[in-house]
Amino acid sequence: MAIFSSVNSHAESTNPTPTKEYVVDDYANVLSDSTKQVIIDQAKKYQQTAAKPQIVVMTVKSTGGQSIADYADSILENARWKFGKKGLDNGTLILFAQNGGKNNVRISTGYGIEGILPDAKTNQILNNNKSLLKSKNSSEVDNGIQQTFQDVASIVSKEYANKSLKDAKATKDANQRKKYVSWGILLFLVLIIVGIAYYLKKNNNDDDHHNHSGGGGNGFWTGAILGGANSVYNDYGGFGGDSGGFGDSGGGGDFGGGGSDI
Repeated sequence: MAIFSSVNSHAESTNPTPTKEYVVDDYANVLSDSTKQVIIDQAKKYQQTAAKPQIVVMTVKSTGGQSIADYADSILENARWKFGKKGLDNGTLILFAQNGGKNNVRISTGYGIEGILPDAKTNQILNNNKSLLKSKNSSEVDNGIQQTFQDVASIVSKEYANKSLKDAKATKDANQRKKYVSWGILLFLVLIIVGIAYYLKKNNNDDDHHNHSGGGGNGFWTGAILGGANSVYNDYGGFGGDSGGFGDSGGGGDFGGGGSDI
């Protein structure tokens, strides 16, 4: 029995499967019945709307050595976790991992919901509830997760309460276009910076063949530009870094939303 329990617990952490409630997956056993009911009741209300958004709350004991962002991404890449309405990508995942007392938490969003829950907003929600979420007291952790859920749900509810399917699709498409444009501009700027850096470095190498004394002007600018390019890249988390995105339960959908974690 003990061996089976240990194996089952490990499987839930490394490859979680949905519970019968689907929107509440409390593998770490930290949620009270009242918190679970709040989440389930809200999910039922969302199913009465045209856009049918979903907020899934999951708790795990460990992310198995992965960062919580990577762990969340691996969940969202699994077909069993394609929540939200297919084609709208309006799912949100609130993931809590005990991780030996670190209490890591992440909010991941799909394309369709990223406009109302950008990274700055999800980060603000997490930090507003950080003292509860990071607490050693189990009831405070439960309270923090419930409050985080309600903060997210209040924004989602306001967006989708009376929104038609057509309008929700238009919003999702607009959010996707904005992100493509942003990445296109960033890529263009990085290519320009890299091109200039290459040109200056080449000139600097040519100068070295003719003059080995003092100078260093081009070398300075090359280093500065390359450093700037690296800074820009890191600020944006690299290409294809923070990703989420969802479709219907068991269905397909686009990937590449956003998220933040503590």
